[in-house]
Amino acid sequence: MKNIRLNFNLSAAFCMVVFFFISSSTFAQKETTVLSPDKFEAKSNKGKKAVILDIRTPEEIAQGHIEGTDSADFLADDFEEKLSGMDKNKKYYVYCRSGKRTVSAAEKMQEMGFRKIFVLEGGLNNWIEQGNPIVIPTK
Repeated sequence: MKNIRLNFNLSAAFCMVVFFFISSSTFAQKETTVLSPDKFEAKSNKGKKAVILDIRTPEEIAQGHIEGTDSADFLADDFEEKLSGMDKNKKYYVYCRSGKRTVSAAEKMQEMGFRKIFVLEGGLNNWIEQGNPIVIPTK
């Protein structure tokens, strides 16, 4: 009888550990998705929880950017500091000029605990090639 109780207790404990592991990994799941310019535009304009993040340099941004973007220069020394002040539960739509820096930035954001990251396929170059508008700041 003691053997049966011990086996039952071990089985119950094992099931609880497995359940905890599965549920915690589901809730902590992080996501990075590559979006075409059309999907990027459609999804990034949905709701207050969406942040369009331009990770290019200030000089690049001065040449034009997607309307409504926030910025954090990926090449600057304070990039991680700027990210640390952002809400990790929001959806981030990230882009650079060609898409190369965006991959590294998305990885860094995931390491820092950001959960929903969407990157623009081909960066701003692809955005423009597809005929999407940009805002050119006045000097």
